[in-house]
Amino acid sequence: IHEMEYAASALPHSVLPVEPGARPKELLMERIAADQRRPSPGQSEPSQPRPNRLQNFFSGFPGFAFASLSLLIAVAALTWVLILNGEVTRLRVEAANLRSELDAQRSSVDQLAISQDQLEEQLAQVSPSPLLVVSLQGTEHQPQAYGQLIADPNSQTAVLTVAALAPLQAGQVYQVWLIQGETPTSAGFLEVDSRGQGVAILNSNTPVGSFDALGVSIEPEGGSDQPTGNIVILSNLS
Repeated sequence: IHEMEYAASALPHSVLPVEPGARPKELLMERIAADQRRPSPGQSEPSQPRPNRLQNFFSGFPGFAFASLSLLIAVAALTWVLILNGEVTRLRVEAANLRSELDAQRSSVDQLAISQDQLEEQLAQVSPSPLLVVSLQGTEHQPQAYGQLIADPNSQTAVLTVAALAPLQAGQVYQVWLIQGETPTSAGFLEVDSRGQGVAILNSNTPVGSFDALGVSIEPEGGSDQPTGNIVILSNLS
């Protein structure tokens, strides 16, 4: 055994060294370079930015984005057209209403013109009568009172104005009389204010110009068929 061990240990020294060829050496160097470039197990490659879902979605459908944009533009254009159509319709309705109002006003103007022409023709056929204007004076019962009567002699109405009449007691009124000859006819009542002023519209069954005089008397509330109280105003009409 010792001899065999001695012989085995001498074998390496008995073999002549052999120089390796160029090709094995190149293969070895390429293997070493590849091992150096390979990352270690604990080292990870730098992470690349991950595209978001929307980018992935549109990148998967390249024509979808353009189609969506075109659809939005079409919807907006259609909405705008509908709005414009509604505005045009409203303006047309307003214009029609204005034309109707204008036609109605023109018709009214034409009718007024016709009425004016007819009135002028009627006035031309009627001979105007002079107004009857009479100054009225108070009697001895109220000498401070005065007034005026204005009337168309051919009319059955007249306007009476008075001033400076004395205030009346409760239950009394001023009654106006149109007198023809010796016959008085009631023409209404006269109300006065605290200063004794008043205006009354008188009415008669016959033309005012047919009466001879006008009088104002104090009567019980409700009036009388004939003058019963003091006559405070009395004047001739002719």
